[in-house]
Amino acid sequence: MMLLGLLAGYFTLFSAGIGCVLVLVKPSTRLNVVELACLSWLLGVGIVSLLLWLGGIVFSGLALQSLVTLTCLVLGFIGWMVKKRRAIHFSLPRPDGSLEWILASLLVIELVAIFFVSLKHTLGWDGLLNWEIKARYAFFNSGVLPRSYYSSYGRAFSHPEYPLAIPFTELWLYLWMGAAHQFWIKTIFPAFYISGALLVTLFISRLTGKRWAGLTASLLMPFVPFVTASPGGVIVGYADIFLSMAYVVALGYLLCSFEFDSPFALLAYGSVLTLIPWIKSEGMILWSVLAVIGLVAGFVRHRLRPYSIAILPGLVLIVSWRLYLRALHVVPASDFVRPSLQLLSSNLVRVPSIGRIALAELTDFGLWSIFWLLTIVAIVYLVTSRTLSRLVVTLSILSPVVLYLLAYVFSAWPSYTAHITSSLPRLLLQVVPVGWLAIGLALACSKAEPGKSAFD
Repeated sequence: MMLLGLLAGYFTLFSAGIGCVLVLVKPSTRLNVVELACLSWLLGVGIVSLLLWLGGIVFSGLALQSLVTLTCLVLGFIGWMVKKRRAIHFSLPRPDGSLEWILASLLVIELVAIFFVSLKHTLGWDGLLNWEIKARYAFFNSGVLPRSYYSSYGRAFSHPEYPLAIPFTELWLYLWMGAAHQFWIKTIFPAFYISGALLVTLFISRLTGKRWAGLTASLLMPFVPFVTASPGGVIVGYADIFLSMAYVVALGYLLCSFEFDSPFALLAYGSVLTLIPWIKSEGMILWSVLAVIGLVAGFVRHRLRPYSIAILPGLVLIVSWRLYLRALHVVPASDFVRPSLQLLSSNLVRVPSIGRIALAELTDFGLWSIFWLLTIVAIVYLVTSRTLSRLVVTLSILSPVVLYLLAYVFSAWPSYTAHITSSLPRLLLQVVPVGWLAIGLALACSKAEPGKSAFD
């Protein structure tokens, strides 16, 4: 029965996501089923976790679960009716030639291996004491996080200010299984990685016209040691992999909206962008980077209005979550102090040390192998191409790294250098998939064919 409940939980998640994706697609479109599945998973997680949070303000227990379930099924039904009315067709492009078949087969084997290896590992510190603890509190409180949790200094170690995409996805599976079974909720973390890796493959293929480049980049991604074999990687239930994949997916759709003038890509960009600040607090920085880039690009292309509308849901979510936390008197985060010009002036002496530690981190081949070297080479190539989409990729790598490093100027730890060494690797992990996107684009050394469909 527990396994049937798990499958039912996943079914409702995908139902909500598929319905949302199909509503975004224009008539008479051929939609790649791999893209549909991956994007539906990401959006389904966002929809269900938001519904549990908002619905939990009024409802609890069976009423809350029934409300969210009904909404998911209605979204799925609406999506299916839209598919029929708009004559949307599903397609599954086959690899072309022996090289693509070999690369595709190796990628499938690799993703299956990552999934099963993830199940054999226990959840790490963040997975247990930032995410799963929230899911358990809510599960044993009729599906709603107790209000006292947010203001309890005894639970401040679990970051009650963190958003709820991951814990409420776990909660949703717990509600359907009828038990807080930690083993089965581990399945969501490799699912985040798999969906992001497959979408990176599709983005590189579309933007360059060369599928082998996309397959190669995604195939090499796990060979960065920190991605698979270190705290914060895909197998230990941290949020950084999910955040990194949402970031690269939002960026990929932003690039497709430039290259192909695709309404669907712009809508998908806005949808996934909204999810980013709902995953983790650092998502605010990643959201800001892509929002500003989208606005600037929209201004340059004389399409400021649609890009402004695309970032609006994320802005509303950020403000709503902050107001909610303030209303519940959440325990303030203690890792950083409130920025001020006076503090900036007095702490500027930290900058040289921050730079030295960051350089040592980027050149730690035991954690990153030659990934950052390849990324720098790819960035140089992309900058020299002088095309808007390639420059956007470069900015999407450099901007978060610079902003993350500057944040340590305001570190509240007694030793800010210890703060850097303990958290910087996981922050850098959040831009690794974008680095592979840049490498794939540079590897292909080709632009997409003019007028090429964003769905081929």
